[in-house]
Amino acid sequence: MYPTTSTGSVASLMTSLRTLGERFLALLILECRQAGQSLAWMVGLALIAGVLLITGWLALLACIVLLLVHHQIVGWGWALAIAALLSFAGAGGLIFLAVRQSRHLRFAVTLRQLKQTFDGGSCA
Repeated sequence: MYPTTSTGSVASLMTSLRTLGERFLALLILECRQAGQSLAWMVGLALIAGVLLITGWLALLACIVLLLVHHQIVGWGWALAIAALLSFAGAGGLIFLAVRQSRHLRFAVTLRQLKQTFDGGSCA
């Protein structure tokens, strides 16, 4: 004959599993809260760094314009035009880099794997 399982043992097992699940969920919630706070700090600090970088860039351009005009290399109009062209060139370069990075947003490998899985292909 097979040994019989008492109802108390099954109930105890279910209670233990539920307690374990609750503890795991509580830990997950705490870690999600901590990760959210860290992300908020990171975004805030990145915004402040961006403002400081913009301020520094504008100060650098102002120095270039003043040097060009002070040493009578070019007039105010040309000096400001050079500063604007430097800014446009920098923005263009950043846009180019952002467009190049956009190819990583397509999940190409995941989509290929899903296609192979659903088309009956081998998973390698």
